Amino acid sequence: MSSEPPLLIIAPVADDFDLADVPWSDAARERISVNTAKFNELEMLEVIVDGMPFLLSRFTAAETGQRFAAEKFEQLFSDGPSSEDSSIGVTPRDILASARHLPEINRRMLSLGQWIGKCLTATAAAWMPSRKIASFAYFDETVGEYLADGPFPTLFQTSFSEVRTGYFVTHGLHYFTGQEIRLTAPSDYSASDATKCLVRIIDDIAINGKIDSPAQAKGIVEGETIVFSPSNDLAYLDITISNHPIKTR
Repeated sequence: MSSEPPLLIIAPVADDFDLADVPWSDAARERISVNTAKFNELEMLEVIVDGMPFLLSRFTAAETGQRFAAEKFEQLFSDGPSSEDSSIGVTPRDILASARHLPEINRRMLSLGQWIGKCLTATAAAWMPSRKIASFAYFDETVGEYLADGPFPTLFQTSFSEVRTGYFVTHGLHYFTGQEIRLTAPSDYSASDATKCLVRIIDDIAINGKIDSPAQAKGIVEGETIVFSPSNDLAYLDITISNHPIKTR
């Protein structure tokens, strides 16, 4: 059985809503096939998008509320689910697990969430690995840009925090790579400088996979070197910036 859904689409649907009754749009029907027999009598449904299988799971309003009560979520133009909102989870099937960092799979999963949300008048979408919940309007716009060959939706599908001055840790990147980043910025780096560097690295790793051996790359500033040092278990990637020119203010 598949793991906890990474993507939740939050919508005002009844607790007894049958996933087989999702009113798919014509655009969605052109690209999906629905297997209603695979999980007969379970609150699940297999949907195949362009040949790639995903599992839909339905959660009652109470179950949805429990998921958001368990941890603190960062809100992106959203107040979170109301007490009456249910949700539908979207999960790549196990056969896709080792390749879920690939843009082809991520785009189809987000497309599926977009279709579900539009036809059910969703109010929000949540990416559980990064603990982010966004208004559905924001999700729809961000995913639309990504599907049109735009940037990876970093602000939705990952997060990071400055746990102490100049030291940043990511959350949610592990979903794509099995690895999180710990970035130590130079003392004269502003939070904006560090964020620009971190977002660029997140985009690269989320798409291309984890870094499993020590490496170096050119930095944002001329003459700067970014040093990558994976932990022994590869769960973390420690990043430092060397040869950093001292800025004059």
